[in-house]
Order: sequence, then structure tokens, then C-alpha cells
Amino acid sequence: MSVIILMILGWIALTGALAHLNLLSDFSRNNPAIGWLILIALGVSTAVAVSPLCSAFVRTAPTAWLIGFQSFRIIVEVLLHRGYLAGIVPVQMTWSGRNFDILTGLTAIPLAILAARGQLPRWAAIVWNLAGFALLINIMTVSILSTPTVFRMFPNEPANTFIAQFPYIWLPTVLVPAAWVGHLLLFRRLQS
Repeated sequence: MSVIILMILGWIALTGALAHLNLLSDFSRNNPAIGWLILIALGVSTAVAVSPLCSAFVRTAPTAWLIGFQSFRIIVEVLLHRGYLAGIVPVQMTWSGRNFDILTGLTAIPLAILAARGQLPRWAAIVWNLAGFALLINIMTVSILSTPTVFRMFPNEPANTFIAQFPYIWLPTVLVPAAWVGHLLLFRRLQS
């Protein structure tokens, strides 16, 4: 597990440095560098989540913890909404637009309590995890469709460029993969 923690810290440092040096802000190319970083983050986090490295963790981690972990998304969504009010985040990436990811965070807390008490049916945890994963994919899609690239479908301003700046780079390269891994680990836990 210490290897994974070191990898995460290295990734945070690398992505933060790239954003701080303004090396990710060029969206004029068809394949902006930030897109590759996001793909790497999701690919590596998926590989780790389904690997034998996490098998022992999945067997021993309480279901309540794996559900409750997703409550961090409340803070993320509040900050996105504040960014919208400040004029740096497109409205569609907030709950005022097309992002309802806050529901995952808000429901994680009571469901984690029920799971800790042994009162959460397995089917309910599966349905919640599927819904949370779908909401995560939704905001990832909206985010991509809001960037000033060939994929842009939301022409309103501001475009989604803030994610290439420091410290916002950690939203798509650390926080989204964290939520992604959380869902994958919970799927594994519910299968055992």
C-alpha cells in the first residue's frame, strides 16, 4: 500500500507542477495535454483498483467506509458552484446546470451509517453505487463537452479551461479518479 501512496503523491506533485508552469493550458490542439493526463489517471487508477494490490484492502475495508468515502464530493460540488458564481466554471458543470453529482455525496453519509449498522441491503448499495458511477460519468462527459476543443458542445462562456490551472488541475487528475476508484472498489467489495 505504501507504493500506491507514493505513486499518488508523485502524481499530485507532477500534475501540480505542470499546471503551475502553465504547460497544460493549450486547448488549441486536437489532443490537449490535459486530456492525456486525465486518461492516464483513469487508466492507472482502474488498473490499480482491479489489481491484486487492492484485493486485501477490498476484503477488509468496511462497506460503510467505501460508501462514506464518496461524501468528499459534497465539497467538490460546493466549490464548483462557487467557481461558477465567480465566473470561472461553466454553469453546466454545476448543480445549477447538468451536474447532479452532489447527490452521490449527500446520500453517501446516511447510507454509510446504515451500512455500518448492518441495515443497508446489498441490492441498495449496488443501486447506489451504479447511480453514483453514472453521475460521475455524466459530469466527466459534460466537462469534456465544455472544453474548447473539437468535442465542445456547450458554446457558453466560460469554457472549461480552469481545470488546466493550478490548483484546479487536481479536480480531473486526482479527485475524479479517486471517486472512480471508490466506485470500482465498492463494486469489488459487494461481489465478495
